[in-house]
Amino acid sequence: MRILITAAEEEELITFRQAYNSLSKSEQYGLDITWMITGIGTTSTSYRLTKMINTSPQRFDLAINAGIAGSFSGDFPIGSVARIDREYFGDLGFETFSGFQTLFDYKILDADTHPFKGGALHAPMLDAQIEESLKELPRATAVTVQTVSGLPGKRDQLRRDFLPSIESMEGAAFFYVCILEKIPFIEIRSVSNEVGERDRAKWNIPLALDSLRGAGKILLMSLVK
Repeated sequence: MRILITAAEEEELITFRQAYNSLSKSEQYGLDITWMITGIGTTSTSYRLTKMINTSPQRFDLAINAGIAGSFSGDFPIGSVARIDREYFGDLGFETFSGFQTLFDYKILDADTHPFKGGALHAPMLDAQIEESLKELPRATAVTVQTVSGLPGKRDQLRRDFLPSIESMEGAAFFYVCILEKIPFIEIRSVSNEVGERDRAKWNIPLALDSLRGAGKILLMSLVK
């Protein structure tokens, strides 16, 4: 199986490499992995991911996006891991006197314009064996923004408009490219902080990376045939 594993930053990708290296040689057998840093944000992710997919000599069987993220929900406390099954672009739209409106709210695009469904980007179902192995990773809705939410008003607006549990800066771009390029994909995020918490001393990045490493091993083991 040819797998593309992506992350925004080096420490996230290193963490996933550690998960891979923790597998036995027999478990690693058959996993042909390409590792790629997308960079932070949707622009870098869209460019680098599209270029990688279209310049690869062979088609990827699966793309994985892994990283740390913020949480809107008590269901996903710091150190927990989410499998993202729905993504929204949280800041693509219009600021109006009545508040933020998406391109779909403003009738610029129909909410079911491909690759969107109901204004969201949806992850695909994977092979039945993989899905069974990943049951312990809870699913979540995420919103992707280009400015990390540090103010209560912005946090509350995103929560109200998109009903997300997770916030990141790349996820929706990853979904968008993979859907258009017809590459099966999965995104997993471990929580390092609560959305709106500006005091980085209250973030726990080491714990989030430890959790990401554990989830990475679960995911990679699910791919072993």
